Amino acid sequence: MRGVALACMLLVALTGAVRAVQARSCVLEVLYSEELPIGPLFYHTVRADLLVIPPKGQPFETTVWKVIPWQVPPPRRGQRVRRPCGSVASELSSIF
Repeated sequence: MRGVALACMLLVALTGAVRAVQARSCVLEVLYSEELPIGPLFYHTVRADLLVIPPKGQPFETTVWKVIPWQVPPPRRGQRVRRPCGSVASELSSIF
């Protein structure tokens, strides 16, 4: 019985922690992306226009250039990723 109560308390605590992280996270949405044949052998350069939506504040657009291996799928229009807002500036280039 104690194990069940402990598991329920742990589940409630984890659910609250996940919701708190989601409340402070920004949404990055791909508006447009293109794969360019520029880059090292077996790599592609991807240019993506992103819409960054912070939980409080105005959304803004930015453009990211990233060199990715040819095996990695490029970002697709409408794809959304949730990242912590404090590190969005440093993670803009690592969403792929």
